[in-house]
Amino acid sequence: MLCPLCKTEMRISGSRTKAEGDNSPDTATKVYIEQDLTCTNAQCANHGKIVEQRRAYLIGQA
Repeated sequence: MLCPLCKTEMRISGSRTKAEGDNSPDTATKVYIEQDLTCTNAQCANHGKIVEQRRAYLIGQA
């Protein structure tokens, strides 16, 4: 992914595993990794800020 301001490649600055729908047997369980993306360009206004959050599904789908 590229930073929308400077078009430099962003990096994953944090991640966590989350689950949805696991409290009820009537809903499908979805497990995913949520990743925070930040700009790597020190001169960019987005440097060090979370620019985007992405989900990578492990179980279930969006």
